[in-house]
Amino acid sequence: MLKKIYHLLRLNKIKDAYINKKISILYDLMAHDKIDDKKYLIKMGKIYLGYKMNLDLPKTFNEKINWYKINYLNDAMTQLVDKIEVKKYIMDCNLKHILIPTIKEYASVNDIIFDDLPQKFVIKNSIDSGGVFVCRDKNQITIEDIKNKLNIINSIFLNGKHKYRELAYEKTNNRIIVEELLETEDNHSPMDYKFFCFNGEPRFLFVGSERDIGVKFDFYDIDFNWLNVRQGHENNINKPKKPCNYSEMLNIARILSKNFPHVRVDLYNINGKIYFGEMTFYHDAGLVPFSNIKWDYEFGKYFELPNINTINSK
Repeated sequence: MLKKIYHLLRLNKIKDAYINKKISILYDLMAHDKIDDKKYLIKMGKIYLGYKMNLDLPKTFNEKINWYKINYLNDAMTQLVDKIEVKKYIMDCNLKHILIPTIKEYASVNDIIFDDLPQKFVIKNSIDSGGVFVCRDKNQITIEDIKNKLNIINSIFLNGKHKYRELAYEKTNNRIIVEELLETEDNHSPMDYKFFCFNGEPRFLFVGSERDIGVKFDFYDIDFNWLNVRQGHENNINKPKKPCNYSEMLNIARILSKNFPHVRVDLYNINGKIYFGEMTFYHDAGLVPFSNIKWDYEFGKYFELPNINTINSK
């Protein structure tokens, strides 16, 4: 049995190394303008999704996300992907009460003053892609720990050309934001509720749970019926329950998403208090497969792509 496990692990390492090498070659070609965006994403999709995307007549959710990345942009999207600037949008929507309090802002990683930070905090790039540094005890970390984490996340934004060709990020200027740490009563990370919204109407969501020990994702329809679908992470054995103020969360998602063909609105809910997380236009970069491709098509049905002539026109 041990030999079999070792063999499987070795095969996975070889597979991962092969994929990483192919991605590295593709990225190098794109960075040097030797391959256009569309061809680049189609090749990326084949590696990650296991099928060749049709970006001329996209039907699946992942195909439409990738079309969206390179064909549509408005000024608001550029603002909303910035973790600092998005707070102005939240206030403009009269939702200041859902903002997580900001502790500090810095122009760059090198400007961080460690002594100014409290014992507990969250720190992240204002242009962030899937990573934050959560500090629960400042005595257990160093400024170098923080800088290394932030620099790794920021490395996908190189020379103004995003590794996954997410157009909204290309005109942004990265800074550093420190926020209060959200915790449950037993000092764990709260569950987050991520709403897939299309033209201002939430249609699906997933709940992220157990982030401290091994994140779990559970998908639901908008009536909070659990769906037998996985994407990227396993389901939680203990299914998250519907929050008592779920209708308020839906209303917030509608308000924040009303001006966009598609955006994912992320919210936290701690003892009935709702907090804003982020707004994401390119869920998982459109490069993470569903456990069953039927869900790729099902999510895609609600994503009505805008006319390509609207790019940069709003």
